[in-house]
Amino acid sequence: MSAAPIIGVAYTEPTDETAAVRDRSSRAAVEIESLTLPLPSLMLSVADFRVEAGNKVALVGRNGAGKTSLLEVMLGLRSGGELRGSLLGQDVERWHKDASLRARVGVQLQKAALPGWLQVSEIVAFHRSLYGRAGEDVAEALGVEPLRRKRYEWLSRGESQRVDLFLALAHRPELLFLDEPLTGLDPQFARSCMQLLEGMRDSTILMCCHTSEELRLASHVAWIADGRIAHYAARDALRLQLVGDHRLSFQCESDAVARALAASLASAHPQARLASVCEGRAILFGGDDLNAAARELVAHGDVESVEFGRSTLVDLLQHCARNT
Repeated sequence: MSAAPIIGVAYTEPTDETAAVRDRSSRAAVEIESLTLPLPSLMLSVADFRVEAGNKVALVGRNGAGKTSLLEVMLGLRSGGELRGSLLGQDVERWHKDASLRARVGVQLQKAALPGWLQVSEIVAFHRSLYGRAGEDVAEALGVEPLRRKRYEWLSRGESQRVDLFLALAHRPELLFLDEPLTGLDPQFARSCMQLLEGMRDSTILMCCHTSEELRLASHVAWIADGRIAHYAARDALRLQLVGDHRLSFQCESDAVARALAASLASAHPQARLASVCEGRAILFGGDDLNAAARELVAHGDVESVEFGRSTLVDLLQHCARNT
């Protein structure tokens, strides 16, 4: 696999051949036939992974599962792996060589390689020279203008994140690779970033995700566990499949009492699944029959409090971070 990165290329006007490729790629933006990469604690192995054009895909899983590594291999930024597949209808090997293709991609990673002595104004000008587009609306939404006279190395974590996101979004790419895009952003700019991403309806996004706000942007979720994509489905369908539609938690005086009572409930209500027991609080997920279980607990002498409601995206994230 070529190690030449997809990012950092000059913009060229699309040729007729490139336009034809766009038409052919209308069905799939990303296709991984096979991908293998040795990691320190596991072998990342992905096969037959296909992302339809326009999907917004959240990559979730525990730390070290391989989410960032998966993006880096597709971008040609990681050596030592093997990849067969295509992006926007073209083989990945061609992406590593053809500037007119790579200009259709936007990338924001946790580690940027920009020279620290550059002023933000110079970085913005460099972006414009690469892609031939100003992206003034993106610059305004991310508050880039007040940073123009600062050197990149002087920026705070949140400020550098805003500049990195500007570089990824301003040219309105067809395919976006994002690694925890909301990390470090003040609430104002996190909201602006979400609005920008929500407005990019024609773009396909692959996004490493660690917060419910990021997950809310996704149409689909890929759960990476044990070095593979364990599940890939529409976001809410996966929540129902992995977690269930309802969440029941109750407090007891000890873990032992809570665990015994949870086991009894799970036996009586087949849809109920015990998620965790910690400091006397048990959490179960399941279907409609958890409503009956909640009513039983209200009158139980060993139960101090009961909470019942719909499961959330936080529950899905915690499930995927906790389990393999």
